[in-house]
Amino acid sequence: MSQISILFRLQQIDSQLDTAQNSLHTIEDKINDSSSIELAQEKVIEAEQKQKDELKILRERENKSYDTHIKIELSETALYGGKIQNPKELQDLQNEIASLKRLIITLEDKELSAMMSVEEAEVKLANANGSLQETQAKKIEQDASLKGEKTKLLAELERLEAERTAALPAISKDDLNLYEQLRKLRSGVAVAKISSRACAACGATLTAALIQTTQTTGQLVRCPTCGRILYAG
Repeated sequence: MSQISILFRLQQIDSQLDTAQNSLHTIEDKINDSSSIELAQEKVIEAEQKQKDELKILRERENKSYDTHIKIELSETALYGGKIQNPKELQDLQNEIASLKRLIITLEDKELSAMMSVEEAEVKLANANGSLQETQAKKIEQDASLKGEKTKLLAELERLEAERTAALPAISKDDLNLYEQLRKLRSGVAVAKISSRACAACGATLTAALIQTTQTTGQLVRCPTCGRILYAG
Protein backbone atom coordinates (compact mmCIF):
# COMPACT_ATOMS: atom_id res chain seq x y z
CA MET A 1 0.00 0.00 0.00
CA SER A 2 1.40 3.42 -0.97
CA GLN A 3 2.25 6.08 1.59
CA ILE A 4 -0.60 8.32 0.43
CA SER A 5 -3.08 5.44 0.68
CA ILE A 6 -1.97 4.78 4.26
CA LEU A 7 -2.28 8.50 5.07
CA PHE A 8 -5.76 8.58 3.56
CA ARG A 9 -6.72 5.57 5.65
CA LEU A 10 -5.30 7.32 8.72
CA GLN A 11 -7.38 10.36 7.83
CA GLN A 12 -10.51 8.20 7.65
CA ILE A 13 -9.72 6.68 11.04
CA ASP A 14 -9.04 10.10 12.61
CA SER A 15 -12.24 11.56 11.14
CA GLN A 16 -14.21 8.68 12.64
CA LEU A 17 -12.40 9.20 15.94
CA ASP A 18 -13.26 12.90 15.88
CA THR A 19 -16.92 12.13 15.19
CA ALA A 20 -17.08 9.48 17.90
CA GLN A 21 -15.36 11.72 20.46
CA ASN A 22 -17.69 14.61 19.66
CA SER A 23 -20.66 12.28 20.03
CA LEU A 24 -19.26 11.03 23.33
CA HIS A 25 -18.89 14.59 24.64
CA THR A 26 -22.45 15.38 23.57
CA ILE A 27 -23.76 12.29 25.36
CA GLU A 28 -21.83 13.11 28.53
CA ASP A 29 -23.15 16.67 28.46
CA LYS A 30 -26.70 15.36 28.16
CA ILE A 31 -26.19 12.88 31.00
CA ASN A 32 -24.75 15.62 33.22
CA ASP A 33 -27.49 18.10 32.28
CA SER A 34 -30.07 18.19 35.06
CA SER A 35 -31.56 21.56 34.10
CA SER A 36 -34.98 20.08 33.28
CA ILE A 37 -35.23 18.49 36.73
CA GLU A 38 -33.97 21.66 38.42
CA LEU A 39 -36.60 23.70 36.61
CA ALA A 40 -39.34 21.26 37.63
CA GLN A 41 -38.07 21.38 41.24
CA GLU A 42 -38.18 25.19 41.17
CA LYS A 43 -41.82 25.04 40.06
CA VAL A 44 -42.62 22.70 42.95
CA ILE A 45 -40.93 25.07 45.40
CA GLU A 46 -42.87 28.02 43.95
CA ALA A 47 -46.13 26.06 44.16
CA GLU A 48 -45.41 25.04 47.76
CA GLN A 49 -44.72 28.65 48.72
CA LYS A 50 -47.91 29.78 46.98
CA GLN A 51 -49.93 27.19 48.88
CA LYS A 52 -48.38 28.30 52.18
CA ASP A 53 -49.14 31.95 51.39
CA GLU A 54 -52.76 31.17 50.51
CA LEU A 55 -53.18 29.05 53.65
CA LYS A 56 -51.81 31.90 55.74
CA ILE A 57 -54.32 34.30 54.18
CA LEU A 58 -57.15 31.81 54.82
CA ARG A 59 -56.17 31.35 58.48
CA GLU A 60 -56.01 35.14 58.96
CA ARG A 61 -59.48 35.56 57.45
CA GLU A 62 -60.88 32.66 59.49
CA ASN A 63 -59.45 34.20 62.66
CA LYS A 64 -60.90 37.60 61.78
CA SER A 65 -64.32 36.05 61.12
CA TYR A 66 -64.11 34.13 64.40
CA ASP A 67 -63.14 37.25 66.35
CA THR A 68 -66.02 39.18 64.76
CA HIS A 69 -68.50 36.43 65.69
CA ILE A 70 -67.25 36.57 69.27
CA LYS A 71 -67.70 40.36 69.31
CA ILE A 72 -71.28 39.94 68.05
CA GLU A 73 -72.05 37.33 70.71
CA LEU A 74 -70.62 39.53 73.46
CA SER A 75 -72.47 42.58 72.19
CA GLU A 76 -75.77 40.69 71.96
CA THR A 77 -75.24 39.33 75.45
CA ALA A 78 -74.70 42.88 76.69
CA LEU A 79 -77.71 44.12 74.68
CA TYR A 80 -80.13 41.52 76.03
CA GLY A 81 -78.56 41.01 79.43
CA GLY A 82 -80.51 43.83 81.03
CA LYS A 83 -77.51 45.52 82.58
CA ILE A 84 -77.56 48.43 80.11
CA GLN A 85 -80.53 50.70 80.65
CA ASN A 86 -79.43 53.87 78.89
CA PRO A 87 -81.38 54.14 75.60
CA LYS A 88 -78.49 55.80 73.79
CA GLU A 89 -76.06 53.10 74.87
CA LEU A 90 -78.55 50.45 73.78
CA GLN A 91 -78.98 52.15 70.39
CA ASP A 92 -75.22 52.41 69.94
CA LEU A 93 -74.87 48.74 70.79
CA GLN A 94 -77.56 47.79 68.30
CA ASN A 95 -75.83 49.85 65.63
CA GLU A 96 -72.52 48.19 66.45
CA ILE A 97 -74.09 44.73 66.18
CA ALA A 98 -75.66 45.61 62.83
CA SER A 99 -72.30 46.90 61.57
CA LEU A 100 -70.51 43.76 62.76
CA LYS A 101 -73.08 41.54 61.03
CA ARG A 102 -72.55 43.42 57.77
CA LEU A 103 -68.81 43.01 58.28
CA ILE A 104 -69.30 39.26 58.83
CA ILE A 105 -70.90 38.94 55.38
CA THR A 106 -67.89 40.62 53.78
CA LEU A 107 -65.45 38.56 55.86
CA GLU A 108 -67.16 35.28 55.01
CA ASP A 109 -67.08 36.17 51.32
CA LYS A 110 -63.35 36.83 51.62
CA GLU A 111 -62.92 33.61 53.56
CA LEU A 112 -64.69 31.66 50.81
CA SER A 113 -62.49 33.33 48.21
CA ALA A 114 -59.40 32.38 50.25
CA MET A 115 -60.60 28.77 50.46
CA MET A 116 -60.95 28.66 46.69
CA SER A 117 -57.46 30.11 46.31
CA VAL A 118 -56.08 27.44 48.63
CA GLU A 119 -57.76 24.70 46.60
CA GLU A 120 -56.37 26.18 43.38
CA ALA A 121 -52.89 26.37 44.91
CA GLU A 122 -53.14 22.74 46.03
CA VAL A 123 -54.09 21.65 42.51
CA LYS A 124 -51.12 23.55 41.08
CA LEU A 125 -48.82 21.98 43.67
CA ALA A 126 -50.09 18.52 42.78
CA ASN A 127 -49.56 19.25 39.10
CA ALA A 128 -46.05 20.56 39.78
CA ASN A 129 -45.18 17.42 41.76
CA GLY A 130 -46.60 15.29 38.96
CA SER A 131 -44.53 17.15 36.38
CA LEU A 132 -41.41 16.70 38.52
CA GLN A 133 -41.98 12.95 38.80
CA GLU A 134 -42.59 12.71 35.06
CA THR A 135 -39.45 14.73 34.30
CA GLN A 136 -37.38 12.56 36.65
CA ALA A 137 -38.72 9.39 35.00
CA LYS A 138 -37.92 10.72 31.52
CA LYS A 139 -34.43 11.68 32.67
CA ILE A 140 -33.80 8.18 34.02
CA GLU A 141 -35.06 6.63 30.77
CA GLN A 142 -33.01 9.05 28.64
CA ASP A 143 -29.85 8.48 30.68
CA ALA A 144 -30.22 4.70 30.40
CA SER A 145 -30.42 5.02 26.60
CA LEU A 146 -27.50 7.47 26.50
CA LYS A 147 -25.34 5.21 28.66
CA GLY A 148 -26.03 2.38 26.20
CA GLU A 149 -24.87 4.63 23.35
CA LYS A 150 -21.84 5.67 25.39
CA THR A 151 -20.82 2.04 25.89
CA LYS A 152 -20.99 1.43 22.14
CA LEU A 153 -19.01 4.59 21.39
CA LEU A 154 -16.29 3.65 23.87
CA ALA A 155 -15.96 0.27 22.17
CA GLU A 156 -15.83 2.01 18.77
CA LEU A 157 -13.18 4.42 20.02
CA GLU A 158 -11.10 1.53 21.33
CA ARG A 159 -11.34 -0.25 17.98
CA LEU A 160 -10.39 2.88 16.02
CA GLU A 161 -7.48 3.66 18.33
CA ALA A 162 -6.17 0.14 17.73
CA GLU A 163 -6.48 0.63 13.97
CA ARG A 164 -4.69 3.97 14.21
CA THR A 165 -1.86 2.48 16.24
CA ALA A 166 -1.48 -0.32 13.70
CA ALA A 167 -1.30 2.17 10.79
CA LEU A 168 1.35 4.50 12.25
CA PRO A 169 4.50 2.34 11.80
CA ALA A 170 4.03 2.31 8.01
CA ILE A 171 4.16 6.13 7.80
CA SER A 172 7.47 8.01 7.67
CA LYS A 173 8.20 10.47 10.47
CA ASP A 174 8.26 13.46 8.10
CA ASP A 175 4.99 12.53 6.45
CA LEU A 176 3.34 11.95 9.82
CA ASN A 177 4.56 15.32 11.10
CA LEU A 178 3.16 17.02 8.00
CA TYR A 179 -0.11 15.15 8.42
CA GLU A 180 -0.46 16.14 12.10
CA GLN A 181 0.41 19.76 11.32
CA LEU A 182 -2.22 19.94 8.59
CA ARG A 183 -4.78 18.33 10.88
CA LYS A 184 -4.31 21.18 13.34
CA LEU A 185 -4.41 23.86 10.66
CA ARG A 186 -7.26 22.50 8.55
CA SER A 187 -10.00 21.58 11.02
CA GLY A 188 -8.89 17.98 11.37
CA VAL A 189 -8.71 17.23 7.62
CA ALA A 190 -5.14 16.80 6.35
CA VAL A 191 -5.83 14.51 3.37
CA ALA A 192 -8.45 15.40 0.78
CA LYS A 193 -9.73 13.16 -1.97
CA ILE A 194 -9.81 14.41 -5.55
CA SER A 195 -13.41 14.53 -6.73
CA SER A 196 -14.56 15.77 -10.15
CA ARG A 197 -11.09 17.24 -10.80
CA ALA A 198 -11.26 19.30 -7.62
CA CYS A 199 -10.09 19.17 -4.02
CA ALA A 200 -13.01 17.66 -2.10
CA ALA A 201 -12.09 19.68 1.01
CA CYS A 202 -11.89 23.24 -0.35
CA GLY A 203 -13.47 22.80 -3.79
CA ALA A 204 -10.53 24.28 -5.71
CA THR A 205 -10.24 23.04 -9.33
CA LEU A 206 -7.01 21.10 -9.97
CA THR A 207 -4.95 21.07 -13.15
CA ALA A 208 -4.68 17.89 -15.19
CA ALA A 209 -0.91 17.86 -14.65
CA LEU A 210 -1.32 18.03 -10.88
CA ILE A 211 -3.85 15.21 -10.91
CA GLN A 212 -1.55 13.14 -13.11
CA THR A 213 1.34 13.69 -10.71
CA THR A 214 -0.83 12.57 -7.81
CA GLN A 215 -1.86 9.42 -9.64
CA THR A 216 1.51 8.31 -11.00
CA THR A 217 4.47 9.49 -8.92
CA GLY A 218 3.52 8.25 -5.47
CA GLN A 219 4.76 11.55 -4.06
CA LEU A 220 2.73 13.60 -1.62
CA VAL A 221 1.05 16.32 -3.67
CA ARG A 222 -0.70 19.18 -1.90
CA CYS A 223 -3.64 21.28 -2.97
CA PRO A 224 -2.32 24.64 -4.17
CA THR A 225 -5.27 26.40 -2.51
CA CYS A 226 -5.72 24.84 0.93
CA GLY A 227 -2.42 22.98 1.24
CA ARG A 228 -3.99 19.62 2.09
CA ILE A 229 -2.44 16.39 0.85
CA LEU A 230 -4.33 15.16 -2.22
CA TYR A 231 -5.47 11.59 -2.64
CA ALA A 232 -6.47 10.43 -6.13
CA GLY A 233 -8.19 7.25 -4.95
